Order: sequence, then structure tokens, then C-alpha cells
Amino acid sequence: MSNYDKDPDFLDLLAAWHENKTLSPTRRKELLERLEQDAELRLELAREIEMAGLTRAAQAGEPRWLELEDKIGAKTETSPDFEAEVMKRLQENSPENQRKNILTFPNLAWLGIAAALVFAFLNLSNKEAVDQGVAKLIRLEGVAKPMEKEKILQKDEEFSIEEGLVEMAFRETGVHLIGTGPLNMTLLGNDRIFLKEGEIKLVVPPQGIGFVVDTMERKFVDLGTSFVVQASKEGSKVLVLDGEIAVGGRNDKPSQLMGKGSTANFDRNGSVNLRARGPSGVPELSLPSMTSSGRSLTGKIYGIKEGNFPVTTDKEKIKKRAIVRNFIPLVRSGFKNQARFKNFVQGRPLRFTGIAGTYDNFPLRTSLPPYSVQSGWMAWYSGQIKAPKSGRYRFWGYADNNLLVAIDRKPVFEGSRYDSYFQNELKIPRKNHPFLPCLNARAGFASGKWFEVGDEPVRIDLLFGENSMTMTSGLLLIEYQGETYGKTYWGQPKWPLFLTEFPQEKQLTELDQLRIHMEEKIMGYIR
Repeated sequence: MSNYDKDPDFLDLLAAWHENKTLSPTRRKELLERLEQDAELRLELAREIEMAGLTRAAQAGEPRWLELEDKIGAKTETSPDFEAEVMKRLQENSPENQRKNILTFPNLAWLGIAAALVFAFLNLSNKEAVDQGVAKLIRLEGVAKPMEKEKILQKDEEFSIEEGLVEMAFRETGVHLIGTGPLNMTLLGNDRIFLKEGEIKLVVPPQGIGFVVDTMERKFVDLGTSFVVQASKEGSKVLVLDGEIAVGGRNDKPSQLMGKGSTANFDRNGSVNLRARGPSGVPELSLPSMTSSGRSLTGKIYGIKEGNFPVTTDKEKIKKRAIVRNFIPLVRSGFKNQARFKNFVQGRPLRFTGIAGTYDNFPLRTSLPPYSVQSGWMAWYSGQIKAPKSGRYRFWGYADNNLLVAIDRKPVFEGSRYDSYFQNELKIPRKNHPFLPCLNARAGFASGKWFEVGDEPVRIDLLFGENSMTMTSGLLLIEYQGETYGKTYWGQPKWPLFLTEFPQEKQLTELDQLRIHMEEKIMGYIR
């Protein structure tokens, strides 16, 4: 096949014929206008239908073809040997001769137009299903052009934003999509999209297996996973966060499987750069118990006292009594109001070095009782820090569940999970970057607002914790405005890890393991 295999118009026309694809009135009009002007496209479409054996089947009484004949007046009685003549002409070897025949032979010309027009007559009775849409907008952030939230997106609708973040869910398949601007994509159906430009992350539930993301270079078929796809004028990239995907071309070659941690880069010139990595655990940077140190932050871990809240398995009630809610007054008061601390039990004093990795059984290791661990816990670090040089800084990172940083008692960064009360109640400005790989496979980085520090020390308060149970994860990096950072394979700047003291020998080993995990497994980076 020619270059038409990368042409979205051509692919839409084929889908309309082969798959009964429903096209919007606007899209039908666009394709009709191009078909009227593009003889090569008409030829290629007719050839593709013939190659698939559909022309002969259609001439044998296929209902869609009969309806089309009525519309265009191409009755078989006008040429008793219409089918034979069509097949003869289509099987000519010379593209030049084929082009000449298509343009000059009346009935064959009608075939070219008919093969192109057939989409206009498909699924005309399926109006109810179309009106229900294929996806629903559930979140918009930082979008310059006003857009209706909870908007229903229709099949074949083009969606684009110049900046900001969009979150949508597909109606039948349950596929969850997060994209960042600039973004341009077309929703081809409940189980397929064409990504022209931008970065998207998809989480695909079992009923969505088989979901397809098309780019100009490749098609990516989900096999039960979450993955990130990036498309630009230079080519496309894919990162498999969990599970497997099948990657195929448009030339019917066998698809190639990619597993968790694998990445691939597809250039417009046809070159492929594939890096396959298997799953592995995420190392952690130890958060040690308190020892004497004048350079670091001091802290304590807090958990809910047993008996303050009734034991329940109701998730909504658990959210309402979440430990984070008891820290909201503290944050709003500039870290002065500790009235709700009567609800807490405290673990051993802590010393802060940095946050990086997955922390397993951390609250138990700090002597919190099991009830408090189950009900949620929070580590609060505070102290004085002095920046290596004056200027403007901002934090980058993410935590599952809770992460907040304040400078001079004012919050400057909130990198908690989407359902944290920190995010939902404090409304601290943040920007999400789901396309930049972070430690947590289901989220990318968040960034905070810029803040300025001088030569004098400033107070810092840092909250890091979990809504329930023993496992949590987080990563906290720092960026200096004006400094040039190298970039990873995925385009992530190599920001340094936020540290308040030089790591111990054990921690250096852990950091090196974490660096390897970031670079080789998810294409992130720490410095």
C-alpha cells in the first residue's frame, strides 16, 4: 500500500466501509470534499476494497451497495457486465493506467466515488447510540479556552487543547485517559483514538482490553495495562507502566509485545528504538530515627488514637475521618494550631534526609501501634534550611498518598494523590505532568509554584504520609530557576533530589539503586 496507510482520511474511509464506522456530519462533509478533489485517493480506496474482496461481494447484492446504486444511479442494467469490467480495470498492473481508467471510464469512475461515498450511508439508524457519546470529560485544569466540564464527546469528534490538563473516561470500555496540552486527538470510537499531537496516559480496565491508540507511525493495542503515548511531528513514543501492549505497524506485519517498564521511540523516517525492561521493586531512601544532627530537619510521626473513631470498612467514612483532615487546621494556621493533636499518638522522633522511593512498614518501624497504622499516619518535619544560593526555586514530585511543603509557614508545593484532602480542601496551586514518569506507575510528576529565598535561612515544614496501612511512596525534587538541566530519554529534566544533609553510606547505596530504577525502568531521573 502507498503512503495512504498513514492518512487519517483514508483510514476513516476504510473503517466506514469495513467496520460500519459512524461518522459525524462534519466529518462526512470533510471527506466528501476531499474525495471530489483527490482522484488518487478515490483510486486507492477502490483498490483497497477490491483487494479485500468486497467489490465482488457488493456487486452480488450487498445491501449497502444496492442502496448506494440508487443514490448515484449506477444501476447494473446500464452495463450488464459491470462487475466484470470493474474487476478487469482494477486488476491492471500499471498505476498510471489505473488512474487513467478511474478518471475516464464512467462506471468505474462511479465505483471510485461509490467506494468513497459509502460511509455516508452507514449506520444511519444508529443515532441513539451516537448521541450517547463515547467518552465524558471529568476534569479540566489550566485550559485557556472555556470548555464545558462533563461534556459528552461523540464518535469521530476531534478534541484539542493548547495547554492545561484533561481527564476523560470512555463510556463502554471504562478506559481512563489523562492528557496534557498541546493535545490533538480524534475519538474514533469507544475502543480507539488517533493521537496526532500531545501526551496521554491511559489506564485500561479488563473490559477495555483491546483499546487502540493510533499515531502516524504505529498502532498501540492494550492487553490489560496502563501506558503513556506521546506523539509529535518528530515521531511517537510509548512507555508501558503496567501489563502489556501490542505494537504494530500499518503494513500487516506481526505485532511486537512490550511489557512493564518497556519504552519505544518511533521516528518518522521509520527507525525504531526499543528498550525492554522487566518489573522490579522500587528501592527506598531510608527515613532514619532521630540522632543528633544540626544540619537536618527534626520530625515526628503521628497516628490516630484508638477509640477516637469507630472501626469501619466503609470507604467513605474512612475518607471522612482521614488523618489528613486533622492536619488541615495546622496548615491553615501557618503550622501553629495543634488543637487536634489530642487525637494523635506519636511515634519516635525522626530525622529528615530526603524523600525518595517506596516505604514499606515505615510507621511500624517508628513504633506506631497497628490501629494507628490502619487509620492513617503522617510524618511532620520542620526546621531551618539555607539554600545553596539565593534565587527562585520550586519543588517537583509526587506521593501516594500525601505530600506538602511550606516555606516560611506558607504552602509552596502539594504533590499528593488526586483524592487527598490536601489537594481537595487546601487548593494549593499545582501543575500536573502525567507524561513525565515518576515513581508511582499511575501518576506523573506535579510541580509547585516558584518561591524566592535569599542568603538567610528560612523555615520549612514538610508533611508526608499515608491514608491507611503500611505502604507509601514519594519523590521530592528541587529546581533552581535559570539553571539548565539535562534531559532523560522521556524528556524529563534531571532535577536534583531535595536533601537536607549528605546521605549516609547505606543511603547512598539506596539512592544508587533508585537512580538505576528511574533510568532503566521508567526513564525518570534523580540527581
